[in-house]
Amino acid sequence: MPKRDIVIWPSKVLETPTRPVTEFGPQLEELIVDMHAAMKEADGIGIAANQVGVSLRLALVGRQDGTWFEIVNPQVLERSGKVELREGCLSVPDQFEQTPRFAKVKVRYQDRAGAWQELEAEGRLAHVLQHEIEHLDGTVFVTHLSPLKRGLFRERMKKYKSVK
Repeated sequence: MPKRDIVIWPSKVLETPTRPVTEFGPQLEELIVDMHAAMKEADGIGIAANQVGVSLRLALVGRQDGTWFEIVNPQVLERSGKVELREGCLSVPDQFEQTPRFAKVKVRYQDRAGAWQELEAEGRLAHVLQHEIEHLDGTVFVTHLSPLKRGLFRERMKKYKSVK
C-alpha cells in the first residue's frame, strides 16, 4: 500500500509550477520510493512529485520494457515532429483523450545522485517525458483540450472525489 495518495485534478498543487530539487540524499530517495509505490499501485507509466502532493521538480518515467528512471530538474532542450496521442493521467483517472505532443524530444535532467544526463527520445518514451515534465510545470494534459471537454472532465473528477 503506497504511503502517499495520488492527488486528483483539479488541485492547486497540480496547477502550480514545482520548485527545483536542491537536496540529493535520503529524503529524495524516500520520495522516489513512495512515488514508485503510488505509480505501481495505480498501474501508471509515469508520475510527478506534485501528483503525490510534493511540489518538487522530480518525476518517474516508465520505459517500454517496464523499467523506470527518475528525472530531477528536467528541461526540454529540443522538440520536433507534431503528433496526437491518446493520453490519460493518474490524476484524472479513467479519462483519455487525443492530446497534441511532439514525436521527438531531447531532455536534460539530473539523476538521483545529482549528475546531469541528456536523453533523446521518440515514441512512447518521448510522450511520457513530455507529460511528466508538463506536470512539473504545473500543466495537466486536460489543459490541451477544448474548454467543453475540460469542463466535462472537471465534472467527472468532482464526482470521482465525492465517491472516493
